[in-house]
Amino acid sequence: MRVVAHLVSPTVRRVAPAVLLLTALAGCLDLKATPDACTVTVAPTTLTLAINRSAPIVGTAFDCKGNSIAKKKISFSSSNPTVATVAIDGTVLAISVGTASISAVADGKSSSVQVTVTPEQAATVTVTPGVLTLRKGNVRQLTATARTNQQVAIPGRTFRWLSSNSAVASVDQSGNVTALAAGQAVISAETDLIVGTASITITEVPIQSCSLTPTSFKVTVGQTVQPTLTLRDTANQVIPTLGRPIAWTSSSEAVATIISNNGAARTGRAGTATIFASSVEYPAVSCTSVVEAVDPRIDKVIIQQRTGSLRLGIPRGFTVALLDSVSGNIPPGRVVTWSTSTPTVVQVTQAGIVTGISLGTARIIATAEGVADTVSLQVTKVPVTSVSLTPVQVALFEGQTIQFRATVTDSTGTEVTDRTIEWLTSDPTRASVSTSGLATAIASGSVVVSAVSENRVGQAQMAILPTPVDTIIAPPTFTLKVQTQSAFAITLRDAAGNTIRNRNVIVTSDDPGTVQGVANALANQVVVSAIKVGSATLTIQALNNNGQPDGKPAVVTVTITP
Repeated sequence: MRVVAHLVSPTVRRVAPAVLLLTALAGCLDLKATPDACTVTVAPTTLTLAINRSAPIVGTAFDCKGNSIAKKKISFSSSNPTVATVAIDGTVLAISVGTASISAVADGKSSSVQVTVTPEQAATVTVTPGVLTLRKGNVRQLTATARTNQQVAIPGRTFRWLSSNSAVASVDQSGNVTALAAGQAVISAETDLIVGTASITITEVPIQSCSLTPTSFKVTVGQTVQPTLTLRDTANQVIPTLGRPIAWTSSSEAVATIISNNGAARTGRAGTATIFASSVEYPAVSCTSVVEAVDPRIDKVIIQQRTGSLRLGIPRGFTVALLDSVSGNIPPGRVVTWSTSTPTVVQVTQAGIVTGISLGTARIIATAEGVADTVSLQVTKVPVTSVSLTPVQVALFEGQTIQFRATVTDSTGTEVTDRTIEWLTSDPTRASVSTSGLATAIASGSVVVSAVSENRVGQAQMAILPTPVDTIIAPPTFTLKVQTQSAFAITLRDAAGNTIRNRNVIVTSDDPGTVQGVANALANQVVVSAIKVGSATLTIQALNNNGQPDGKPAVVTVTITP
């Protein structure tokens, strides 16, 4: 504090030291009982509670020097009281699932804690009904209830449903139980790692009636019949036969003998027999089917191989099926005679072996006991199985030709020369091929030559090399002005004097500081850049695909004028 002496009276000067002392003390001492809060903290910073659970939070106020302020009043509030509330002492109570922010405020300064409310934890799970008996095929809804330690039901819980024996009873995730087979199963519902169970017993559906189809058979002696069994319950609904014991009997074992546990019966002699099917579980349930067996006689002769063709000169065997009047197969042993109405096209043996002797349509005939059958067949060439080319690999220069030879082999391994061959190339812009297999190299690259006959393909690889450059035609001299660009024409020729394009050409200068040059992509021009007045020599050299010099270079003297 600064004191101006000439403005102070003597009386004032006497009291000034006391005033100054009090002023200094006032500046050093905080006369307020509780200082204002500069910051507020809350602990913990996050909190997770189950519904109806509570926990305290603590708010602390600090002055601007970082010292905690004792007895500072802290006010608490919730951003979402429907999720979590807070008491004046900082006790947080969880109300419903969700999140809320609890704030602690003092002197306008605040801090908050994030509260997450989770569902109540289950202490027990009860499945209703706890014991259940179902008939196979029935469906029943089970319910599960989760409760707290206080036995208060927890609403809205999702349960995981499981069956201890899904082959007997299955359960979906809604608690619907389906009875699948007779037996025992335990159905469980789980939430929060707490499990409740129900014991399920599955019983078979009672059989009310049965039927056999067809109700009658008419077959030849030696044939087997198989009736189909249908079971029905008390509601006249069809029920599965699997797992139901059935007793099968025949009224005459000599006529029809039961040969399997599914009711199949084989006829032994002509006559009539009744097949009985009776339920072992319900002996009063029984049904029948009548079997009439007759001695067989040939009613139809059927040549079995009715489609396809004959390969010229390759024998093919044919067989017949002999049927009786009820379309039953007659056992082997009957005499069958083979013949043909087209002996100039095919030959037939009495064993049914047919051989094509000329191209065309043939008819063969099979006769047994006055009954006959005929089949028409086409005699064709033996099919091609492979095509091969000679040579398999060849390298040519552009413009050269090569004669390929195709070897066509049929399914007997014999080379044939009477088949049509189609010649193709994979890239006609690089190589062409004539109908006789003469291939011409057009442009450099790799080409596959193919010969196709009856969908069989033979292939050969052609590597086409660029025609070597022999000479480069260019002007001996060229003049242009300094700091300009100009071009002169060049022509690449082979040894026969033919023009060659699209080759790699490199241009070098003996004085790049005076003259520089570069060839274009078509190799028909060189672009010259004049750097400074003077002269230099450009050497033009063609390169092959390996980057090596190709042919003789051309030399051009370039003069740069002011």
